[in-house]
Amino acid sequence: MKKLISLELKRNSLKPYYIAVGIIMISMLGFLYLIAAMPKIDPSEADLEIFSSYGSIIMINNIIGSAIFSILSAVMASKFIIEEYSGKKAILLFSYPISRTKILDAKILMIFSYTVLSMLVSGGIILLIFFTTESLFPLCSGTLTFGVILNSFISLFFYALIAGLLGVISLWFGFVKKSVAVTIVSSCIISSIISQISAMSLTFNYFTIIVLIIAFIAVIPILGNLHKQVKKMEV
Repeated sequence: MKKLISLELKRNSLKPYYIAVGIIMISMLGFLYLIAAMPKIDPSEADLEIFSSYGSIIMINNIIGSAIFSILSAVMASKFIIEEYSGKKAILLFSYPISRTKILDAKILMIFSYTVLSMLVSGGIILLIFFTTESLFPLCSGTLTFGVILNSFISLFFYALIAGLLGVISLWFGFVKKSVAVTIVSSCIISSIISQISAMSLTFNYFTIIVLIIAFIAVIPILGNLHKQVKKMEV
């Protein structure tokens, strides 16, 4: 599997996605400071009190970050899988003396790993910068404790996994139709729904874990169906 992933990395440059992750990181950092400062911008607005809690603003940031990275995952899936399994490009893939399903699994694993790792790294940097500045010049009225910091990083980890899994789910919709547009649109719809559901509880708790478990369970039959589709493909 490592050799197949290495081959994929040689065939396809990830440079555009590195740039995309950098842009996302800068944007999310700015967004985090913005929502943290909102209660001070308009102190008379009672609805903004929710942004005075570290737990709430970090959860909002992680939820939105998860949605963005799931869409990035769908874009990568469109490039590395949907396009290559459509038309004449599939002939080259099927000419390899390797199992069709192994090639597909290598592509999916590469995209999933990149999505999860890039969100963890960028999100980790964002949290480190934010918590460092908050310890010196606090924007939030809440208390910054070790428990808050620990829960923030745990939440980031779980939502990074959710982003990767949602990318696989979106891939299935696009693969069925062999459509890049369907892959990306379905990702936007799914991530929007999950974000709305996750926002019902703006604290890291068992609800987040349930969302992750449901996404994981959904991916299992999806992978099986993708294997069947690839095996039945004719070129």
